[in-house]
Amino acid sequence: MTGTTNRFGDQGWPFFLLLALVLGAVLRLSFPGDIEYKGDERYMFEASQEVGVTQPWPALGMNSGVKIKNPGMSVWIFAALARITHASTPPELARAVQGLNILALLVLAYFSLWILPEKEGWAWRWAAAFAAVNPFAVLFHRKIWAQCTLPLFCVFFWIAWHFRQKRIGAFWVGLLGICLGQIHLSGFFLAAGVFLWTAFHDPRTRWGYWLAGSLIGLVPMVPWLQYLAAGSGGGFNWESPLWILYPKFWIYWLTDPFGIGLTYSLKTVHFLDFLRFPLIDGRGTYMVALLHLVIVASGCFLLVSAQKAGGLLWDFRAASGTGLAVNSVLWGTGLLMTLSCVKIFRHYLIMTFPLEWVWLSRLALADPDRGKSLLTALWAAQLLLSILFLVYIHINHGDPLGDYGVGYQYQ
Repeated sequence: MTGTTNRFGDQGWPFFLLLALVLGAVLRLSFPGDIEYKGDERYMFEASQEVGVTQPWPALGMNSGVKIKNPGMSVWIFAALARITHASTPPELARAVQGLNILALLVLAYFSLWILPEKEGWAWRWAAAFAAVNPFAVLFHRKIWAQCTLPLFCVFFWIAWHFRQKRIGAFWVGLLGICLGQIHLSGFFLAAGVFLWTAFHDPRTRWGYWLAGSLIGLVPMVPWLQYLAAGSGGGFNWESPLWILYPKFWIYWLTDPFGIGLTYSLKTVHFLDFLRFPLIDGRGTYMVALLHLVIVASGCFLLVSAQKAGGLLWDFRAASGTGLAVNSVLWGTGLLMTLSCVKIFRHYLIMTFPLEWVWLSRLALADPDRGKSLLTALWAAQLLLSILFLVYIHINHGDPLGDYGVGYQYQ
């Protein structure tokens, strides 16, 4: 291979990817008692134990961030996971979610190695490696949250989308797109953005089968549609139209794949304390701060290198299947979500899995020689940052004042 070979060599790359997947599994399964366990997680765990046992299968789920209830599938998935894995405690149910996300990494790796064309596959392989160790991926892949179950279904969605010009592929991309939205409402934005962008750029898609899959996917959400039609939820909680001027989707898109922004989980004062971590004899080593500097510096060099190699809008101009996939989410979904005036939270972008890292990898690989080194530095820094974050949470029993809250075993 020429422009897309990895610094480890063609023979060394499978070992690197295997190492990344193993490390990703270890990170997700570590410290099982430290999982977040607040109101949302408690609701989902209790529902997983009661649904089909002492309570009927619900037509609707819990309230969403836009002040309407989620479809019932957001709860069904946890009831199903509890039945399949016999989970009877919150850590056991979280372990089921973690297992689901480890499987997502494995399927993503298989997709990149055996299904995608060789030239396009490299960006997806790097994406699998980054998704395994990225701090936000690790954080979200350990939670009892509906959106945290999305990654595996997102990977299947993109596999189906890859075969959208065939009947079976188009059918499944339609069906899975509707189901993603029923698990978490952000999935509807993904499905709509990909549909509209693909419709504009690829008329060869088997639209009849896409529609058929979508219609079948609508069946289990009929009660939710009736709930919306009745106005029982009081309508969407739209933000001010001025929200359109705040490009929050793209801010998260830019920072997530680099692992920057753990103030999302830690209160600011504790994040500043985290920057001093790890401590030796009570004194800060500031290794976490150094890792952030490495990530920011590598990211800046990467963006400059991409600009010189082909421009930062290289992905926008790309005609390849991967370029189309990235743009359908970066622009299609991003614009829909921004124009909706719904307040966007970082965890909504879980539904983009794994396109944030595919985007990052493609930009870097626009300059193969320098890009591979920068990706390697970023990957190593994010691995260490994820390890230190989990250890920090374990030592401090979570973050009682931050979003993370007190870890389950310390409550």
